[in-house]
Amino acid sequence: MTIKRRFIAGAKCPKCQALDRVVMLTSGDDEWIECIDCGYSENRPTHVEEPETPAVPDDIGVIQFKPRQPK
Repeated sequence: MTIKRRFIAGAKCPKCQALDRVVMLTSGDDEWIECIDCGYSENRPTHVEEPETPAVPDDIGVIQFKPRQPK
């Protein structure tokens, strides 16, 4: 299987703080990042939890303005 490499513009390495030295690697369904300076590597999370929805939705009020009266 081939590995695709893409540099991430403006990204800093979490370990050595090198700017523009982080590359994202993709192979099939796997994705991870690597720093080409220090060798730091991190896998992309496979499961991201959905934020909880509030039990009661927020009420949105409607404000009606009176027409402007001529002076």
